[in-house]
Amino acid sequence: MDKKAVQILNRLMDDRKKHSVSAEDLAYARKMGVVVEDQPITHDQAIDILEQVFEAVSLEDATQAFLYSLSSRDVDYRYVLASYAYARSWLSFDRGRTQELPEKLTGSFFNWVKHKGGGIWGTIGKPIFYLEQFASMELRVASDVDVEILRSILELADSMEDEASGTALATAIRTAKLLPCNQAEAVGILETLGICGILDVPGHPGFLHSFTPPLERDTGDLRQSLSYPLNWWHGADGVNWENAVEVFGTDFRRF
Repeated sequence: MDKKAVQILNRLMDDRKKHSVSAEDLAYARKMGVVVEDQPITHDQAIDILEQVFEAVSLEDATQAFLYSLSSRDVDYRYVLASYAYARSWLSFDRGRTQELPEKLTGSFFNWVKHKGGGIWGTIGKPIFYLEQFASMELRVASDVDVEILRSILELADSMEDEASGTALATAIRTAKLLPCNQAEAVGILETLGICGILDVPGHPGFLHSFTPPLERDTGDLRQSLSYPLNWWHGADGVNWENAVEVFGTDFRRF
């Protein structure tokens, strides 16, 4: 996204600064597609959007987008994979049975969250919006550097102390300087791996082969600030290498 337009969006979403956004600024951000009107959505419309997206976009497209975002730090592509895995699961197993749609897609807010390093947070609204955007975006191809970054993240996850949390793993990624990121971005990357079932927990799977209803995701710990299933993950759980192969088509282990 256009950097100037993102800066305008950041000011618009800040109660202390939103009054400084001029009509010209707002028109520019809208022209760049960063500030968008809220989009009312029905159940049937959501189904149609997702079915069309999955005809146009493949899992490989989504994984390449995610990998490409690691070294480039291009967050417009960062949450495509999480959105793909989550929305495909919702469409296959739930379709609103346990998780209803929001009344509208708040695209400006979703864009703001994306650029603040936030993930999809186990809701269906963001994935629908992000995937619909992605279907009209230029496809990206990951580099060898991106693959090695992910390999390093997985190796680090598999070597953490048994009691280490997802937050501790995110901190370790930053300390090791595996890629350019802040703490929120590191958490968002790990939450993607959790959603894809790569950092999941026995009894608390990701969304690769099933859909866990919202009421069954909470650890019950009010201190937890990670989305499901990363909120359950600890170092003792390691990496689900089989799911990693299924998602990325590559065995990242060094033999």
